[in-house]
Amino acid sequence: MNNHTIQSFDRTISPSGRALVARSDGGRWRFFVSSSQLALVEIEQKGQLSSLPAKQQYISPNGAIEFQGSGAVDVYLTNLSDSQDTKVVTWNAGYLCGGLDRVEYAEKQLTTPDGGFLGAMGSFGGYPAPYTNKCRLYVDLAQQTRIVAYDVDGNTVFQSGVQPVDERLYIDLDTPQGYRWEIRESSPSATGVNYTVIWYRD
Repeated sequence: MNNHTIQSFDRTISPSGRALVARSDGGRWRFFVSSSQLALVEIEQKGQLSSLPAKQQYISPNGAIEFQGSGAVDVYLTNLSDSQDTKVVTWNAGYLCGGLDRVEYAEKQLTTPDGGFLGAMGSFGGYPAPYTNKCRLYVDLAQQTRIVAYDVDGNTVFQSGVQPVDERLYIDLDTPQGYRWEIRESSPSATGVNYTVIWYRD
């Protein structure tokens, strides 16, 4: 049986900086990575002759991701903030033969801002809950609810308006780490509507 070296490192990374946060020279591994700022994780799998193109994942501010695999790998993290250091914590956990566990976090009932004003969806500043990448949104007695999503550069990448309804509705959304979500009741005369969001990862 081969013994492999698997390492993880806690780092403070300067604005726009990049650093190695985990590595393995072989075997099976599973890493948790958290970051206090918006960050990009690059997972560089190494073959016998060269490194393969990196797999990339974002981490939301104060968020975390989990991933596993096998073989030699270097894991780098880039701080996407151009003004603040990010504190990175990385943990080497045991490989799960059955695949990663399902993650689910159900928020308590929330309320949109008063009519006409966008506000962060959920309680993580508009970002997905740690370790999640999807959500189910329930809206109660919506009139003209609007949902907006922004990519890591702040560009609007999604807008969806809900037509007037007289009953509870829900919508399933892909909510990748690093993307920020806002919600509002579009009717200026309406008060905020109640909603619930369940963040999850299959």
